[in-house]
Amino acid sequence: MKVLIKTFECLIVFIKYTSLPLLMLFSTVVFAAPMTTIYVYEEPSGSHIITSTKEVGARNTLIKTYKVPTIAVKSRRMNRSKPAYKTSTGLKTKTKRREKGCNKRSMRNRESQYKRSIHVYSRIYQVDSELVRAIIKNESCFRLRAKSHVGAMGLMQLMPGTAKDMMISDPWNPEQNIQAGVRYIGKMLRTFKGNKRLAIAAYNAGPGNVRKYKGIPPFKETRRYVRNVMADYKRNKLKARRITRR
Repeated sequence: MKVLIKTFECLIVFIKYTSLPLLMLFSTVVFAAPMTTIYVYEEPSGSHIITSTKEVGARNTLIKTYKVPTIAVKSRRMNRSKPAYKTSTGLKTKTKRREKGCNKRSMRNRESQYKRSIHVYSRIYQVDSELVRAIIKNESCFRLRAKSHVGAMGLMQLMPGTAKDMMISDPWNPEQNIQAGVRYIGKMLRTFKGNKRLAIAAYNAGPGNVRKYKGIPPFKETRRYVRNVMADYKRNKLKARRITRR
């Protein structure tokens, strides 16, 4: 069974802090529904296990049981070192916020995993590795499983057709994804005679659109993409020079 732990936590607070008349009314409304028994066990380490399954293990001590309306429940550990906190609506536990955009710290951690691959394939296909890093940042924030609404995949957001043209078998494989992406941007650089801005635009909008408009296409997304990649590329180059001087 799956767990809706919030309902259970609110029930505990309600029982603990509600007056008797309201509690009786609550019981009349809620407990008319089918009930599920919730068991609270204490491990030797002091952590609590909240589960709907009675058999948890002989080493754990049953300290309390609750009856709650039948809902989907799943086991959950509550460590005493990270207790729940009270709110006006019940008990809540601190949860990790979903990351929005490119969080610098987590992005650097992800980026470090692919430095070697970026360096190797940049040398093979004669592309500046700092440009590759700038492209990956703007494409996926170095998220391995990134996927766009149009089907672009992985670190360098390869379209299925591009992956096929670059002759890789698995675009979700980070090594193959970087290889194909670096090879493709290298191809765009050769096509547009080393012009980075046009090559970046072609990477985003396709070389056909760059030829059609005889320059960066007038698409807001593409223009913003070129501007952001070039800004990150310049920052990467400046940082690399500072490190070299040390």
